[in-house]
Amino acid sequence: MENGRRGHTRTLATAPAIQLAQAGDLLERSGQLEALAAMLDGVRGSSRGRLVLVTGEAGAGKTALTRRFIAEHRSSARILWGACDALFTPRALGPLVDVAEETGGDLAQATAGDAGPHEVAGALLRELGRRAPTILVLEDLHWADEATLDVVRLLARKADTAPALVLGTYRDDELDLRHPLRVVLGELARASNIARCGLPRLSPDAVAQLAEPHGIDADELYRRTAGNPFFLSEVIASGDRVIPPTVRDAVLARTARLSAEAAALLGAVSVS
Repeated sequence: MENGRRGHTRTLATAPAIQLAQAGDLLERSGQLEALAAMLDGVRGSSRGRLVLVTGEAGAGKTALTRRFIAEHRSSARILWGACDALFTPRALGPLVDVAEETGGDLAQATAGDAGPHEVAGALLRELGRRAPTILVLEDLHWADEATLDVVRLLARKADTAPALVLGTYRDDELDLRHPLRVVLGELARASNIARCGLPRLSPDAVAQLAEPHGIDADELYRRTAGNPFFLSEVIASGDRVIPPTVRDAVLARTARLSAEAAALLGAVSVS
């Protein structure tokens, strides 16, 4: 973990250290898992919460990392999980509604009624204080509605009052300068109880380790995937040299969200 100046956001080390997880392949993520475990220990020892922003491009393995971390600590912490959805009309307070369906109580009443973000955040903090420690996952915040982002703002300010490790995941490659989450991240930059956990692409050595059992040319595999874990798994699973439909659809979905000018530039580059 790399420490910044006091009062500034801290950044988790992302230097790769190729390792295979015991249950399934999870390469070059041991440093992030160890850092998250250390922060959970800190929450457990101090009863002061932390908010960790787990970031990376689409397909970087944010969900896989989060699930592995939870699997390793499920026996020693309460797990609450909520997710934002990729909807044209976002579900109001979507991830908080998911959590409330499991917890019930004040949080369920707040999310079901006309309560504002302050009331929802207060109910959530009270719920997090009921059992220690708690791991709360708020997944895909790049799809969050404005009410959810307001709750995240308030939760970040008071996270140290509840014995919980809050993991907020988002795709950093989908945030343009005007994205609502970008504004929130800027406001949280100076908070001392917030950390960042970045997931870089896999290195050529890691790609070679994945390619070897399948008899795939490692250099060609890296050229086609650039080390993106999702692309790697799909290409390897396809068993041929054609780009799998899942990868093609994922790329086209991302290009569909580009501006007209960016799409025109991408088309020109692809032709050349």
